[in-house]
Amino acid sequence: MSDTRLYVALGIPTLAVLVGILINSMQFHHAAASINARLTSVETRLDLLLGKVMDFGRLTRLEERGDRRP
Repeated sequence: MSDTRLYVALGIPTLAVLVGILINSMQFHHAAASINARLTSVETRLDLLLGKVMDFGRLTRLEERGDRRP
């Protein structure tokens, strides 16, 4: 077997593996970015909901204070 055949026999599979690793890495980073965007959206919604619950709690306490006064 000549040197050229050996280099081709080893080089093509190695190149294919490296391309596969690169593609998997890009897909992983895309998925991670998508998950981060979704979690940010959920966090925003939870903050809004928590703010509404806190406002409701303050309103309830104010109503209770108003009912106690003659």
